Amino acid sequence: MPVKLDNESELREAQAALFNVNSQSGWLLLNYVGPHTVHFAAGGEGDVDELKNHLENDQIQYGLVRLGGIQEKGTLKVTIRDVFINWIGPEVAIAEKGKKSAHLGDVQTFLQPFHAEVTVHNKDNFNHQTVLDKSHPLSGSHVID
Repeated sequence: MPVKLDNESELREAQAALFNVNSQSGWLLLNYVGPHTVHFAAGGEGDVDELKNHLENDQIQYGLVRLGGIQEKGTLKVTIRDVFINWIGPEVAIAEKGKKSAHLGDVQTFLQPFHAEVTVHNKDNFNHQTVLDKSHPLSGSHVID
């Protein structure tokens, strides 16, 4: 069964602010409000640490975080990277992980566009630098344990 978004207009408004051409940072977060329904829950202009404060250990949540001011190696070019975050809290039951893994594609469609995807299992290692490293196309693993 596909996942539904129950407050799309609020999400689109938050995305418009996040994707503003002058925006160098920001984030937004979706939470489950039912077995097959997600809800735009929060957003902000801060960084990964601000988003991290909203992650729940017993939940699967989805976010989008903007990393600005990235200096590309070997060039003078400074870029922005929008990263899809798939948070799987350490207290989420295995059965729940299995059921909700089928929703990932639908949720990614809600949060497009983004440059990279990172799965996060551990808040202690979830910070700006780790997201920057794991979201690089040549990073290998895109998982933060």
